[in-house]
Amino acid sequence: MISFNNDDLYQMLLNRLRKDRKGSVSPSEFENFLRWRNIDYFNGQYKVTGMSQANLDSLRAFTIFHEPAVVTQEAATGMYYVWIKVIPTGTTTTTDFFDYLESAYAHLINAWYSPSATVWSTVVEIDILSHTEYHERVNNAITGPSATYPIAYLEDDRLWLGGIASNYVLLDYYRYPADPYYDYYTDPLGNITYLTEGRAAYTLLASEIARDGSVAGDVVTSASVDLEWEDQDAINILDMIVSDVSVALSDPGSFEASMLERKENVTS
Repeated sequence: MISFNNDDLYQMLLNRLRKDRKGSVSPSEFENFLRWRNIDYFNGQYKVTGMSQANLDSLRAFTIFHEPAVVTQEAATGMYYVWIKVIPTGTTTTTDFFDYLESAYAHLINAWYSPSATVWSTVVEIDILSHTEYHERVNNAITGPSATYPIAYLEDDRLWLGGIASNYVLLDYYRYPADPYYDYYTDPLGNITYLTEGRAAYTLLASEIARDGSVAGDVVTSASVDLEWEDQDAINILDMIVSDVSVALSDPGSFEASMLERKENVTS
């Protein structure tokens, strides 16, 4: 986000709920709602992508452009493919490859054939088909695939290719938002201090207890992960959470107010 971190949103939530002294919500409860609505909001924005500039702007932070994937041949069938779940640019680790990719890749946008992973002057768009359409085309003398008219279909986490037998496929796709995490410690009075994302190591003082159970004298490093959404979207997500918490607290007044806010802030 640009301005608001997880704690800013948490404090806003508490302030809105405490107007009529209906109670509070713990950081872990807030985090549960935040994780749920983070993905729920992403799914909602994706469904209407292309219909509104606001939706495209919201999803820009999660758009991966021209991620190169090496064309590989499957020995058993002789068919060529690329893994559709690729490690995002700048990531070098291959540890737990597929576990990592499951959390990254969300939806395919486009695919392009390119002789080079870095020079994109001669890219050719790949026609993404259904499994049935692919097999109708692949043996057709008129519409059959070639390097200038490549085709593909998506199945089993791979993009199966027609007309391409080497080089690279450049993938445009949406990745999922990072999973938010609210890390903190409490003081002797139970006050909560948020450990901001990226904060340097902190040595707990007397009677301070970290979320992971560390106590006075222990050094803790923040594990917080803030929302990646822009502030406008973060506030929309907060309005959703206010509705959720209001229902949990049996607070119809706050629920109605939050629904009005959500109606005003709708971007789809």
